[in-house]
Amino acid sequence: MDLENWMECLKDELCDRKLSEIVIPGTHDSGSYCITRKSKIFQPQVTIIWHNKIKFYPCRRTELLPNLYCLNSLVDVVGAVWSRTQDFSIADQLCFGVRYIDLRVFLDRDTNIKYLVHGFEAGELFEELENVLKFVQLHPGEIVILDMNHIYKCNNSDICSMLKRVEEMFGDKLCPPSPPDTCVPTYGEMIKAGKRVIVAVTEKPEMFMSNYKHSSVRCQFSWVWSSETNVVSPWANTTDVSTLRRYLERTMALPRLANSVHVTQTILTPTMSDTLHGLYSFPHNLQQMAEQLNPHLPAWFQDFRKNFNLNIAIVDFLAPTLINQLINLNLNREEMMRH
Repeated sequence: MDLENWMECLKDELCDRKLSEIVIPGTHDSGSYCITRKSKIFQPQVTIIWHNKIKFYPCRRTELLPNLYCLNSLVDVVGAVWSRTQDFSIADQLCFGVRYIDLRVFLDRDTNIKYLVHGFEAGELFEELENVLKFVQLHPGEIVILDMNHIYKCNNSDICSMLKRVEEMFGDKLCPPSPPDTCVPTYGEMIKAGKRVIVAVTEKPEMFMSNYKHSSVRCQFSWVWSSETNVVSPWANTTDVSTLRRYLERTMALPRLANSVHVTQTILTPTMSDTLHGLYSFPHNLQQMAEQLNPHLPAWFQDFRKNFNLNIAIVDFLAPTLINQLINLNLNREEMMRH
């Protein structure tokens, strides 16, 4: 299978399928691949973690524990290895077959630059989107979903400014959401219309966001999908493999809106306790935690496709072999033999 052009390769099989009926590989926190211990800490998110768990008032990292500034380097080392969720760049992910990109956006008001973030700042948003645009331009048979499901420290004006630039970049390639009570488009309809890029934006106000009204954003940008109602993505928030399986089966069995796609988050989520225990016991980082789960996923995905109409599946440290297995779920047995 040519992973770089897999939708084009399967166009006959996918043509009449609604987007919600196609198995689509995705990555969790897609932009975190470049996070290292030298990355700039995303202060609001880390503060909230400490605030929730240790009940300190929000403050700068150096003030988390008075007079214990040596914790800075500990936070850098511990946090970075639990914040990076992918090995490959977004450009490489797309070439390896990923078609759902999970974006967490943060506005650095000191520089007025929007970054991707997961505990630490990763790459600049629009540098990453330029890579997506190049991919879409070079691969006319491929569809890409960009889900901005967390946006931090932005108000309505900031988000509208961001979306205006997105609109200028992707132009008439942007696919609008389907009205309520109507179905999402088929692959063939999207390709024929040239609407090959979906951009979803969260409806939920995040920390330090003021004056955010998703309805006003949608009025100005009719092509914006909702990260909550059009892209449904239940989160188990567990470190236990069996608990995750039960949660996924329960949520996938729920009724779905016709104008939505469904994301299955096959990920484990560490607690603060896990990150601290990781200093001296296994798992020592998020990649090792993912390695406990990912070997189960090929069999899970087979079951989910058969019993629950698996749609978008996102994974931490998604490898090309698993991407290929997901793509092949779009084929029946005879078609698999041909490919």
